[in-house]
Order: sequence, then C-alpha cells, then structure tokens
Amino acid sequence: DDSDMEAMPRWMIPANRVRSAVDMLVSQARNQDGGISSLLRRENFLQRVRSMVFSQDRIRNRVNHEANAVTEDSPEVDSPAMDAELDQDVRFDTNLPAEHSYFGNNLNRVPGVDYLEVGSTHRMLIFMHQHILFPGEVLPFMIDGSIIDEEVNDTGRDGVIFGVGFPLMQPPDDNPHKLYGVTCQIYEKGESGNQLVFYKSRALQRIVINCDDIQGPPQYIARNPNMKCYSKVKILPEYYLPEPLKCIDMGSLNRFRDIPSMQDKFQRYQLTSTPWPLDACQEYSFADIIEKARKKLEIHKIDTMPRCPIQLSFWLVRNLHLTEKMMRLTFLTDSVNTRLQLIGTTLKQESIFYCRYCNSSLASCSDLFAMSKHGVQTQYCNPAGYIHETNTVYRVIPHAIGYSGEPSTEFSWFPGYQWHIIICKFCAQHVGWEFKAVEPDLAPKVFFGLAGSSVRIGRTSERTPTNNGSNYVVRNLLRLVSRELE
Repeated sequence: DDSDMEAMPRWMIPANRVRSAVDMLVSQARNQDGGISSLLRRENFLQRVRSMVFSQDRIRNRVNHEANAVTEDSPEVDSPAMDAELDQDVRFDTNLPAEHSYFGNNLNRVPGVDYLEVGSTHRMLIFMHQHILFPGEVLPFMIDGSIIDEEVNDTGRDGVIFGVGFPLMQPPDDNPHKLYGVTCQIYEKGESGNQLVFYKSRALQRIVINCDDIQGPPQYIARNPNMKCYSKVKILPEYYLPEPLKCIDMGSLNRFRDIPSMQDKFQRYQLTSTPWPLDACQEYSFADIIEKARKKLEIHKIDTMPRCPIQLSFWLVRNLHLTEKMMRLTFLTDSVNTRLQLIGTTLKQESIFYCRYCNSSLASCSDLFAMSKHGVQTQYCNPAGYIHETNTVYRVIPHAIGYSGEPSTEFSWFPGYQWHIIICKFCAQHVGWEFKAVEPDLAPKVFFGLAGSSVRIGRTSERTPTNNGSNYVVRNLLRLVSRELE
C-alpha cells in the first residue's frame, strides 16, 4: 500500500529509535529465508517492533529502578505489591473527587434545581464541549466570572441554566443541522482569581439546538471562553413505559406477587389475562438487565445505582464503558426502555481501552473501579481550565505507557495522591496520569486515570498483531526496511 509515501512522522517515534529498529529488522530479515514476509508471519510482530523501538528506555528505566530501592508505598506498575493491592477494598473517601475539593474550600452553595418543561423552547447561553455529557453528570469548569455575573443580573437567580452542545457527536442523517447537548445548572461557585471563577454545574436534561438559531461565535467551555453565544434550545422528552406484567392488577392475587415460590405461577395467571406471549413480555422486562448490570458493576466496586429508571439509564451509560457508537445511540433515543435494551446488548462484551492516536492497547475495562462516588468515569478540571473526562483503572497493560515530566501533588483531583503524566509508549502521546498515594493507609497505592480525549473503548476481539498499533507507522517502518534490503 503506497497511499502514504511520506516519511514516518517525527512525533510518532524519534529518529534515532527508528534507525535502531530498522537496523534490527533488516538484520533479522537477512538472517531468515523469506525476507520481510518471514517477519510478518511470526507471532507478535508488532509487539517485537515496539520492544525494539523502546528497548533503550527499558534498559535505562531498569537501571534507575535498581539504583533506587522501591518502597512499599511506591510499588511498580506491574509489581506483586500492586497485584495484592487489587484484592483490597478502596480505602479512600470517594466523596472528595465527587466534590472536586481541588478547587479549594471557599465555595458557596447555589440553591435550587430547575427542570424545564419537556418540549418547551428557551433562549439561553450555550457553550461547546468535547465530551458527551449525560443528565446527572457533574461538569466543573473555570470561566471569566463576568460572563456568569451578567446572566445572574439578567435572570435574577444565582443558579444559572446554560446549554452545552456536543459538536463532535455526529447528528442523525435526517437532522444534519441539529446540535445535541444538555442543559446544565450551576450549583456551586468559588472565589475569583485572575478574573476566573470556579463553578460546579450538573447536567439536567437533553436538548437539541438548530444550528441556524445560534447567535455569536460558539466557544468551548474548556478553553476559557470570553465571549457569549446564545441559541434557542428545545427540551427533549424521556418516555418510559412500565413493564407489561407489572401494570396488571390481579386483585386478591397480588399478595403472591413477591413470594419467590409463587412468582412463576403468579406470572402464568397474569399472562392468561393478556393477549401477549411470554417472550414478548420478557423482551420488555428490564429486571434481568438491571440485575446483570448490578453484578457486573460490583466487580468495579460500584454500589450507588439509582432506582429511578430514567436516571438509571443515564447512569449505566457512564459506568458500563460503552463504545462511542453505543453512547451516541443511547443519547439520541427518547425512550428509556430502548436505552436500557441497548445497554443490555453490551453486558456480555469484553472491552479494552485503546490509544486514540495509534490504536495501541492500554488497559482492560475489567480493571475499571470507582475512585469517585459518581462512578468510574468523571469530569475533572485542571488549573488551566481544561476539562478532562477521566476513567480510573487499577493498572495498565505492562510496557504500554511511559512517563513525562515530574510527579506533583499540586491541584490533585484525588487528595492524598500525587499525579504523574503518562504517555503511550508507542506514539508518545499523552493518555492520562498515574496516581500514587503519598499519605499512609490509602488504597489503592497506585492507580491510573485514562483521559477520555486520548483513549477509545473497543472490543477485545480487535486485538490482532497488525492493528494493535498504527498501521500507518508499521507500513512506513516496513517501507524503510525494504529500502535497506534493496
């Protein structure tokens, strides 16, 4: 495939490492019958390429690790100490990340939660966001305080409602000029600093925006917007139909409804009074879906499942690590029943986190766990105002990551932990952070936060020797080897 004849991008792999990897592959090809073809036929080809490219890093890291004795409070990524830690309960106040305490203690509560009438249209301040938010999620952000203060003066209330649109979420084919999003309401604000004010808001309702109604330049809420943008937004509905058999009142027989030994017989009595077969009723029953989801989330130490079907459908989307395509489908449907059915189709799938830049596998979704009471995936804000959608996992795949910069405890999203930027070992792009406990009696001692903008979720079946990393990089690397052999 000669569709991209350019040289390998410098940001992918440093030139000296490329040269070293090419020399080693050329040597192997010359010592075997079949040349390059023989290399491709061997198992774990891409893993061996990665080992060649980053062998110098590993040697240097190994020497540094041997020179610096590792204590029990700072275990290695793949050390036995960490594996032992995985079997213990989380000894950390998960309310702290949920309260975004890194903003400081000088935060004032803004009273009131306002839900707007379904189907109504409202003109409001809007921002853009690079991630999809679902109702119930908390969105922390920093912004020029004058923008919100003017809204407070205009509306006469502190709990300002604004819209957040998702331009990266492709709209349905029949609505190409629509922009989908959510309404958010401010519920807490902090003191001003450098004209920026800390705010916490909560997503309330799904909305749709007609792009022709947008007035002003749309700006991303994570990039310190300094101008206002308004638009008309329409509040989308949430339809929920109770399960068919639960709507049937059997009068005096209702006392047998909750007796385990009588449930099957009671169900047969119910079916005789309907024109529906059992299979049709079970298709719209969500008790099994919810129970399976609950058992799956127990593995991730999540026990805060809401009871309201509407809230539950949104909450499951954020905690069951769905693919981007499935998240889009669940967001666009107005039916809670359909949303729960879509979620049910994913419960048996095994998923993995891939690097969004080079498609290299980083971590297994089975290692997700909740360091926040809001679940395994939460929005956090850094000192520059950039909002990161963060997935917390116990560990990453061995040798999948490297480190950048120095560790720090400043503005830590998890009090008592220091953070250290991690990069993909294959393409050197930022993919998240390592968090290591600096205070005693915290567990886990080490965990990782994967940035939603840098990773994607895919099925485990995608892991093959040829697409476990960037095909672009591999093709160019092999092209260099071929030239050397000629």
